[in-house]
Amino acid sequence: IVLVAASFYLAWPAFSLYQIADGVKLKDESKLENKIVWGSVREHLREPVSERVKKEIENQSKDHGIEGMLAGKIAGEFTPKLVEKVLDAYVTPKGVIVLANQGGRINPDMLGINSLVTNFEQNNNANNNNGGNDLLGGLLGKAKDIVGSIEGGKELIGSTLGKYSKDLEQNLDKEAASGSQTKGTSYGLDNIKSFAFNGPLSFEVGLAKSPDAKEPDLIAGMSFVDMDWKLSKIIPSL
Repeated sequence: IVLVAASFYLAWPAFSLYQIADGVKLKDESKLENKIVWGSVREHLREPVSERVKKEIENQSKDHGIEGMLAGKIAGEFTPKLVEKVLDAYVTPKGVIVLANQGGRINPDMLGINSLVTNFEQNNNANNNNGGNDLLGGLLGKAKDIVGSIEGGKELIGSTLGKYSKDLEQNLDKEAASGSQTKGTSYGLDNIKSFAFNGPLSFEVGLAKSPDAKEPDLIAGMSFVDMDWKLSKIIPSL
């Protein structure tokens, strides 16, 4: 009984963690596909991603003058949609590899919020130059019913958010391609900084990119799902 319990709680999850770590190290997306509970990972990532997106919108809108503040305000109204787009990009094998290689920290540059605010401004200016109204000013005053109330508002939001999705995907592709000939970050026992059980079928470990770090860069949770131990939680540093 003791050997069976030890195998279930130690050897099996340890082997699963090894497979995940090896997939990150080798940048092998196929190794990660069936070792991660994607829906659970997405939900645990939602809060830290939301905090990061909100912070970056605030930071970037300050650097673009009055119009940038308006653009930032509009972007802020669509934070939930932006968060979903970030999650769409990161909750993939490629996204997990990139996140691990970044030490578990969400790189602000990868989010492309600066480009998002700039695109709002550019689209607004193009509309004005074509004889349209000041959409940003109008949208700001109609934040709760933007699409239905402002002429051209739907096109502005759609085109900008569409380009944002493409920018995110391109950023991930560039990050994944950079140093593609080299191995990814290697995670071993020295990278584990904390360990705790959350219940009989789940536990979490704190991981740091540097073995010399005292505090973890991210929390990774493992759960027994579909007759296997899989990654079910990623909580990155902000």
